Order: sequence, then structure tokens, then C-alpha cells
Amino acid sequence: MSAETATNVATYAFTITEILSLILGIVSIVLGIFAIWLTPHLKNESETLNKETQELLVEIKVDAKSVTRGVLSEMEKWGDVGRTALTSSSEDNRSGGVGSSTSSSNSSPSN
Repeated sequence: MSAETATNVATYAFTITEILSLILGIVSIVLGIFAIWLTPHLKNESETLNKETQELLVEIKVDAKSVTRGVLSEMEKWGDVGRTALTSSSEDNRSGGVGSSTSSSNSSPSN
């Protein structure tokens, strides 16, 4: 009977759909592990970039304030010059100074 004993071997045949499903499942697991591994690295890089950006923003704010101060002082000086020029020319016109329209109209000959 030992010669006649048949060994029962269970064979299972995979279909193409099952093979593709198995391969895609393995790829999905590998990609998930890669994404989990990559996340902390990207987080650290993002935090470093965020700190650098905040430092640059502080520098930009300081520069903007100093530029604003300079521009305002220059505008104040130009305003003073303009006011001085306007007040001096209007005083000349009121007193009948050179170029006044009242002096030329009074000197016209009448017949």
C-alpha cells in the first residue's frame, strides 16, 4: 500500500485578476510605508523654512519702517518749501508787488 499511496497535493491557480490584486496590494503597502517615512522629513524641512521666512519678514518690516520714516521726513521738508513759496508769492500779490495785475490796470491812459 505504501507504493500506492497517493499524495494529495492541493494546487491553486491564480487568475490574472487575483495576481494584479496581489501586486497592487503590495505596492499600496510599500507606498504607505514610504509616505509615513517621508512625512517627518518634510515636516522638519517645512519648519526650518517657516523660521527663515519669519526672520526675513521681520527684516522687511524694519526696512519698511525706516524707508517710511525717511520718506515722511522728505515730504515734510518739501511741504515746508512749498508752503513757504506759496505764502511768499501770495504776499507779493496782495501788496501789489512786481507782476501784480492791479499796477498795470491803474497805469493805463484815459482820454
